[in-house]
Amino acid sequence: MAQDDTQPPRPRATSAGTARMVVPDVARGLALLGIAVANLPTAWLTPSAPHSEFLGSVNTVWDQILAVLTTLFAHNRGLPLFTTMLGFGVGLIAMSLWRKQFPASRARAVLLRRYFFLAVFGAVHLLLLFYGDIMFYYGLSGMLIAALLTMRDKILAIISYSLLGIVLVAGLSYLIWALIAMPDMANTLGGGVGNTELHSIGEFLAFNGLYFLMNLAGYPGYVIMYVPIMLIGFTWARRGLLADVRAHRKELWAWAIVGGLIILGIGLPWGLSVIGVLPEALAGNFVIANSMLGTLTGPALLAMFALALQPVQDRVNQGHTPPVWLQVPIALGKRSMSGYVFQSIAFIIICYPFAFAYAPDSVTAQTALAFGVWAVSLLLAWVLEKANKRGPFEAVHRRLSYGPTMQPELYSAKQRRELEASE
Repeated sequence: MAQDDTQPPRPRATSAGTARMVVPDVARGLALLGIAVANLPTAWLTPSAPHSEFLGSVNTVWDQILAVLTTLFAHNRGLPLFTTMLGFGVGLIAMSLWRKQFPASRARAVLLRRYFFLAVFGAVHLLLLFYGDIMFYYGLSGMLIAALLTMRDKILAIISYSLLGIVLVAGLSYLIWALIAMPDMANTLGGGVGNTELHSIGEFLAFNGLYFLMNLAGYPGYVIMYVPIMLIGFTWARRGLLADVRAHRKELWAWAIVGGLIILGIGLPWGLSVIGVLPEALAGNFVIANSMLGTLTGPALLAMFALALQPVQDRVNQGHTPPVWLQVPIALGKRSMSGYVFQSIAFIIICYPFAFAYAPDSVTAQTALAFGVWAVSLLLAWVLEKANKRGPFEAVHRRLSYGPTMQPELYSAKQRRELEASE
């Protein structure tokens, strides 16, 4: 690894100029929909009630259609996409600091502080609101990436693709074995850890505290499964993939094809087995395979968005604004932390036994509730966008990370005092 006085790899020149990239915020905004749809049946609803099947009950044609759509595009799709975007965001900040002539040691300190506070936010969110929080892991992983700030893209690629290769081999090996041996994995189709016994706020907080300890112990497994796609997002930002899609179309198409194969090869038969077109005994096996192989859909979905939105990005580069139908998810993507926490607050109030205790049964009802919560967050983000206001949690996080100026400073407070004393 390079020494502290070296600089991170120089960002490549692109044709995008200084125009804002459309894809990252669109991806974050839409990823929140996938997270809401996936988390509602698997984390917020109770495990022993009739509606606790992994996708909810399937009773109508609409249930069948939505069951297949959610196995294709929601479960272990929004989270990997969000995770890839976390790494991409670290890369964008690192390159911004480089352009402002921050030495590597100072840039690393800025990133460590920013992602330390993200981990703190995640810990508070986990303990007080949602045992399935992901921001705590994101903060720890952001600090890990900050420690690798000056490592070259080729080395990071070797690390990330080697770990992804292990995940890919393990997932495919399990799937092949499961399709041959046909083990009964029906128990994997239960809902989330659930809230059946959490009838008081005290029980709820104790449960979350236990999961905080479990998350700490489980972080090494998260590193193997999800940090590789963070590193891919990190290097994509440094290499300018989304800023100049045309120059990287082959790589983006390769990822899009890989993602399409996983979505169709895992998500489709899983959904068909849930609705009875394929043997229902297969469903549990596809759940497990998707939990491993679905990780790779993070970079793949980002690549799909980049390729699909290239014409929009070209117009933005020429000075045009994105169409309104994209401006709204962009507004949420810019406030994704607040949108994520809003989901937790909403689902606690709606679903938990000590609140309204609403527990939708069918896939259609569950998907409608998840979509409704996401739509409200979309509306709130759009109102903030029109008022030119940051999301509340983004504002607090930025203040803690950067201080009163709300911007990264070239010198730390201690360095400034030393400079003032020497003058």
